Amino acid sequence: MLSKTNHFYELIAGFSDFSEFPNAKWYQPLPEDWCVVITDVRGSTKAIEQGRYKQVNGVGVASIVALINAVKPLKVPYVFGGDGATACFPLSVLDIVKPALVASKKMSLEQFDLELRVGIVHITEIRGQGYDVLLGKHQPHLYYQQAMFLGDGLGCAEKLIKDPDPGNPYLIREGLRADSKIFEGFECRWNEIPSPHEENIAILVQALDDNAEQEDRIYAQVLEQVGRIYGEESQYHPLSEEKLSLTRSSRLLSVEAGIRTAFQSSWKRLKYLLKLQVLRLVGIWFMTHAVQNDTTNWGEYKQNLIVNTDYRKFDELLRMVISGTKVQRQQLRSILEDYRDKGKIVFGIHEAPSALITCIVTNYDKDHVHFLDGADGGYAMAAREMKQQLK
Repeated sequence: MLSKTNHFYELIAGFSDFSEFPNAKWYQPLPEDWCVVITDVRGSTKAIEQGRYKQVNGVGVASIVALINAVKPLKVPYVFGGDGATACFPLSVLDIVKPALVASKKMSLEQFDLELRVGIVHITEIRGQGYDVLLGKHQPHLYYQQAMFLGDGLGCAEKLIKDPDPGNPYLIREGLRADSKIFEGFECRWNEIPSPHEENIAILVQALDDNAEQEDRIYAQVLEQVGRIYGEESQYHPLSEEKLSLTRSSRLLSVEAGIRTAFQSSWKRLKYLLKLQVLRLVGIWFMTHAVQNDTTNWGEYKQNLIVNTDYRKFDELLRMVISGTKVQRQQLRSILEDYRDKGKIVFGIHEAPSALITCIVTNYDKDHVHFLDGADGGYAMAAREMKQQLK
């Protein structure tokens, strides 16, 4: 039975200027009949240290793909966190969401030997513990939107889901699963993208003030400092058209192949890998010659990819992947350390020479979303530094 709040997220007014993200006027409390779902790869740090960060990223994005495919055409909010994801959905679709999440868990373990933890917490449980989840929508242009989360409720949900109690009631363990079609739209076909400058950095910043308005000011100040050090958005954006290239690496393509052919035979996986090599050549030709067919202007695809990338986001903490120099990173770190020493924030920074993108493609014209992370661990490694500061 559909709930009258099912379209809550779709009806939220969006804001186009990212700097507005701390402003509470753009956020609304999650309805009483909605849930929070969190997925994360257990032992992601060890897997990343083994060079498996592409697989870790892929599994995190695949859990988003499975969720949004399950509830289509309903639109639900989600955010990618590097080694997992956070999303919200109405309780009325729980029975179709669970099989999708179970499929994500089984796919992760069978294809990549990674254990994906999946948990669901009802918003009333979060509020009963004195926390809340406020939802906003950053919409920089007509064809792209990002969910934004304000408050402290996601942290509460994460704590409940990560409780090591063997009988943890919030964890999704077993049950009926969807088939591999639940991962349709997942794509992972690009080489790592070298920084336009010396390096890329993945940054996490969490404000610590008990006063919500003061927290808003802290986030605004941090964003201002990024602009002061790194310049305009166009100067620190980590992607550029000339550095985007489709990969021929079977090792990299095997992430998409493993996810899209989950629960199928090895022969079907091999056929999919061969298909990806053909699609790579077709894609290069289409984009190089700016082919325009009935559905897509391929000459604009890379440009559209860049503007549909989540290189800045906010889910109760600020996340960014930006490009710059080592000197700029040192300047930013010095400022953030000063804020930390004053008890205003905790933060994490991880530098790498490149970035990687994992994609959800509904159609190749406008409806495609690209999740960005720093190479060599990105957000997950930055989170390790931030957690050490929290201790």
